[in-house]
Amino acid sequence: MARSVDVRPTCVVTEQVGGAHLVAAAAAVVVVLALANCSQPKDLPRLIVDESVAKDLQALALETWDQFLGAFQPRSACFGDVELRVTKTLDSRASYDPETAAVTVRVPATAVMLQSALIHEWAHHVEFQCGEHLALRPAFLLAQGLPLETPWRPDVPPMNMPASQWAEIPSEQYAEGVIVLVLGRRQVPTSARVTLEGVRIIEKWAAGEDMKGERYVQ
Repeated sequence: MARSVDVRPTCVVTEQVGGAHLVAAAAAVVVVLALANCSQPKDLPRLIVDESVAKDLQALALETWDQFLGAFQPRSACFGDVELRVTKTLDSRASYDPETAAVTVRVPATAVMLQSALIHEWAHHVEFQCGEHLALRPAFLLAQGLPLETPWRPDVPPMNMPASQWAEIPSEQYAEGVIVLVLGRRQVPTSARVTLEGVRIIEKWAAGEDMKGERYVQ
């Protein structure tokens, strides 16, 4: 089994000693205060990077994960850690396995392609792991101009269907909408249609707002 590296931001405390004497009690206070100032919330989901991931991709992934959490932090208690792996043999550019909560991306690829793929698959991570996500779906369907009875996700894996059919899947439209929410735009255009109203619905839900008052919910 590959060893994984936990890339949750860590805190390093340094202690400066001036002169020949150090008052132990004062030093202890300094250390405690420093730890308090830089401690991270314990309940934030972690990005766990497999040892197969190169350092440059690890840096990009961690920076992007911070951006992603910035948009979804109010909902972060309902989805857990996610692992990142790489491969050279994946048929698609990336995939998410809900059983292991792991995202796999295909390399080599450009930074823009990798960043978009990461956000797209992390959106699926939230979708599969967070039970509260069900409240988003009716409003998002109608914001996208789709009937409420539209299946959120087909039984056939999206990677096994033509791109034209993939683009019609609400789950995939939602994941593309999350890219717009996090980055401001889609850096890698796809055929999946995403409306501004759909992005607004995602943003409202991600912010922790109650969807019951949303005018699109019937």
